[in-house]
Amino acid sequence: MSGKTSPHDGRPVVVIEFGNEIPPRSFDPVLPPELHAHRLRIDPLRYPGLAQTVPDLATQARHWAAEIATVAPPRAVLAYCSAVELATLLADELPGPGTPLVVLDPVVPGPGTPRELLLDLALDMDDTLDPAEVPDITGLPASDALREASAFLRSVVTRTAPDLDDDIADELTEAQRAWLGFTLSAAADRCAPPKLGHVILSEGSEWPDADARSVHRTGLTVKDLFGTPAVTPLLSELLSVHAAESDQGKEAPCRRIS
Repeated sequence: MSGKTSPHDGRPVVVIEFGNEIPPRSFDPVLPPELHAHRLRIDPLRYPGLAQTVPDLATQARHWAAEIATVAPPRAVLAYCSAVELATLLADELPGPGTPLVVLDPVVPGPGTPRELLLDLALDMDDTLDPAEVPDITGLPASDALREASAFLRSVVTRTAPDLDDDIADELTEAQRAWLGFTLSAAADRCAPPKLGHVILSEGSEWPDADARSVHRTGLTVKDLFGTPAVTPLLSELLSVHAAESDQGKEAPCRRIS
């Protein structure tokens, strides 16, 4: 189509993916094949100290933007689920007139989401656990909520191994505590929903048209949305529309930023 460029111009595409998610989701099956060698992966759960502190999303975005600054300016940012507000802030931090943002099935965690996550994590660690034992961290300041939830998760580990060293208990629960740290930051109070770029939805998912540049409802299952190339032509079209007019940057290999 006239006026559009190829989705491959040598600059990297940033993909934000949760490395500890089960089942895992990845943009690998979705990206146009020519972009596979030109992507930077960011795992939000690898933010330094996330298992111990709850930095706000703006602080996290600045951290990842500084990491990305060591390579060519990205041509786009892709994200999904609860990483979408982080992705929005990250795109705003990147140099240039406006880095395109494409998100799949966006979710903004509510005030009760961290407690729901804590329950799920605890049950995964001990399926005999009485849900009534899980502390209600809803409404607590984020740092207090993480501290209380962390102590509870350690107790779940040590109840079956009372002589376990504290450092080992910390290590065994670090991934769960990082999930909670990120979710607490993503569930923070906000004046309005984040304004997203291009949104691609699976069946049953929703996002207001007014809160995005465009919304595309595919009718695909979540599995097909992420696990097949069904949305690749749409993604390629969106990236082509927004292809920068600057000279091609230096090719950047796929790597994980951590």
